[in-house]
Amino acid sequence: MDSIRLTGVRAEATHGVLDFEHVEPQPFVVDATMFLDLAEAGASDDLTATVDYGQIAKRIVNVIEGEHVDLIERLATKIADSILLSHRIQRVIVTVHKPNAPIKVPFGDVSVTIERARDPEPGETTLAAQIGAAASGNTDVATANGATTSAAADAASNPTASNPVHTAIVAMGGNIGDVEQTLRAAVVAIDGVPGNQVNGISPLYRTAAWGMEPGTPDFLNAAVELTTTLDAETLLNALQTIESAHGRSREVHWGSRPLDLDIIDFDGETRDDPHLTLPHPRAWQRAFVLAPWADLEPEARLAGPHGGPIAELLASTPDHDAIERVSDSWILGGSVD
Repeated sequence: MDSIRLTGVRAEATHGVLDFEHVEPQPFVVDATMFLDLAEAGASDDLTATVDYGQIAKRIVNVIEGEHVDLIERLATKIADSILLSHRIQRVIVTVHKPNAPIKVPFGDVSVTIERARDPEPGETTLAAQIGAAASGNTDVATANGATTSAAADAASNPTASNPVHTAIVAMGGNIGDVEQTLRAAVVAIDGVPGNQVNGISPLYRTAAWGMEPGTPDFLNAAVELTTTLDAETLLNALQTIESAHGRSREVHWGSRPLDLDIIDFDGETRDDPHLTLPHPRAWQRAFVLAPWADLEPEARLAGPHGGPIAELLASTPDHDAIERVSDSWILGGSVD
């Protein structure tokens, strides 16, 4: 199998067992070898047919600078898991170097190397196959709940290298079923749409069912930042295809739902269109949207008439005190409960 090798990705963080390592940052250096099929990229010269190693490097740094771990074995595992979120990568070898490890004899380096292969969660392979089939022109694609949709073909249209690259923020949420697992599968599906590359995944928040009937289950919310060669309408169609695959019915607009995917920002564009209003018309009022976005991009600004720095908008939202940050590492598995 072909491979891409990325070496010497460096960042500082407070990982380690000893007390002072929890306080004093030290350098960590990561090498990653990613195994994938590069035949399509070699033939087409198209970035969307391979993996953007600049974005992989950003993921590695995000993990290093993220949640504390005691062991570099755990850090290497978290990095491997984040790399394998890219659907094209089938296997990865990750080495984490800790050059300033507190060892009391002279040494040159200490490192841990692990190898992991992609093992999709139940349902992810089926969803990736649906989107892949749509990209190849199969317009009769079975969704997860047994229905079919011809919109999938449009949603996963095959981009070309000449298409411009856009940046989008997508808010995610749900309150029916195994929501945490559904959100994980949705991230993989979004990243698997041809032309998309997920670059950032926010922590997970729990949100009271604001304005709904008493006893309505709480929502779990997160956000992803991605680059895409799709235009905004095609991206929206892709997101709605993913929602449908997880049982979302658009007949209920304000009720409970297994999965909700909304484009919040697309290149800072403003657009007054009933089908797709940009930025999302109610984002400025919603802490469960702004808080995950602020985790991804603290200096971001919301465009439009209600716009401004999202950190300032977040502080004035009516539900600011009704959200709870419950997990930084939810995307890697486990349960917030």
